[in-house]
Amino acid sequence: MYKKPSKLINYIRVMRNEGKLRKRYYRREFVYSLQKKIKFRWRKKFKSKYINPRYLYNFYMIVRRRTFRKYMFKARRMRGSFIGNYLTFLEGRLFMLVYRSNFVNNIFKLKFIIDRGIFLVDGDIKYYSNHNVRPGQLVQVSFDYRDLLKKDLILRLKKGYVLWLPKKYLFVNYKFMFIFFVRPPKKKELKFPIRFDVYLGGDIYFL
Repeated sequence: MYKKPSKLINYIRVMRNEGKLRKRYYRREFVYSLQKKIKFRWRKKFKSKYINPRYLYNFYMIVRRRTFRKYMFKARRMRGSFIGNYLTFLEGRLFMLVYRSNFVNNIFKLKFIIDRGIFLVDGDIKYYSNHNVRPGQLVQVSFDYRDLLKKDLILRLKKGYVLWLPKKYLFVNYKFMFIFFVRPPKKKELKFPIRFDVYLGGDIYFL
């Protein structure tokens, strides 16, 4: 007659299986080299330097953890530089291009403004904040709202509320209010309160 195992035996069995799966996971070969693995493990020892990943997700507002991972896997399958492809997905979104160009400096207002259909990509109105803009495409402000955003930018310049100037991967014209996405950004060109490891899809640590 079959005897049902006790809770203790069942618990031990489950923990053994979990341990085997965990060992199998850590033996996997990752994309980056052994030297980068060792450096990351050394940095991980300093627990005080690590912060909660939600700060990075809050900075990007509408990008979730699974979206970071999706961008990472997608960038690996593409030709060219992995970091360049990854940052193109992350920074090439309509939301971030407008924010980096100083057209709107409030990330909480920006999503509402994009949903109103104020920005055009190659002449087509876009209502989706996560729309991926490819290098070589043009983002411009609608004619109905161009003067309004220009006056707001001039006021912020007088008050000193502009945090940074656009980097070389963006060509921004403030007279006609358009952005040209020239090339994929580099890691050193991005300004964050924190920095993240692109090989781990969003794991972050203090500078």
